[in-house]
Amino acid sequence: MRIADLTLAVRPRSPYEAMDLGVRLAQTEWALLTRAWLAVAGPVFLLALLLTLTLDNMLWGWLLLWWCKPLYDMALLLVLSRRVFGSTLSVRELWRLLRDSAGMGLIGHLLWRRFSFSRAYALPVWVLEQLPDNERRARLALLQRQHNGKAQWLHIVMAHFDSFIQLTLISIVFWLLPDSLRSGLWEMFSSGGSELTYLLSLGASFVAMLIIEPFYVAAGFALYLNRRTELEAWDLELAFRHLAGRMAERGKAA
Repeated sequence: MRIADLTLAVRPRSPYEAMDLGVRLAQTEWALLTRAWLAVAGPVFLLALLLTLTLDNMLWGWLLLWWCKPLYDMALLLVLSRRVFGSTLSVRELWRLLRDSAGMGLIGHLLWRRFSFSRAYALPVWVLEQLPDNERRARLALLQRQHNGKAQWLHIVMAHFDSFIQLTLISIVFWLLPDSLRSGLWEMFSSGGSELTYLLSLGASFVAMLIIEPFYVAAGFALYLNRRTELEAWDLELAFRHLAGRMAERGKAA
């Protein structure tokens, strides 16, 4: 990461202002993030559908789709970080980078770190910095002395939004159906489910993740950038660089 390439206004912000900046960034780059997310999460969703239809049970398909969230988040972070530093990552380049996802800590994020509530805040250290073990532990400890609680609350709030969207999507299906079909679908849900209800629930989960994950990752990334700015005075460094550049230009003019 080269600080001089940052396209965001660099200054210390409050944690909530930083996360709001991340949300706005995700809104601006929504099309790019959606394409990257579908490129990575789409194949997992198809495999989850296959498991659901083969086993006639939604549990394993849904669990696979949900458990691989750190992989989707890594893809979103790679794309978003390139945009913030002034470049664009193609889908082919994204897959090439993800081939080295083991070096980004993917295995740990799918196992013992899977239930970390501060994943979005810590993930940039793993994905973007890729430091040696001792340096990475020191960096994470330093970052998490501040704002870790805010990152955990971000996770909790986004998880609730995810559940709310899933329920809303399923409810919309019920509202749009005629009364005769609605009662039959309700009986399928209440009786333990069928292939149709499994697919409906799995599809609602997929769409909810598609909507929420870009905002979750972008807010965590903005919080990370803000903490780095606080610790390393990025705003002052950029100000001095701009000042030096102006003085050099005046010297040439003189």
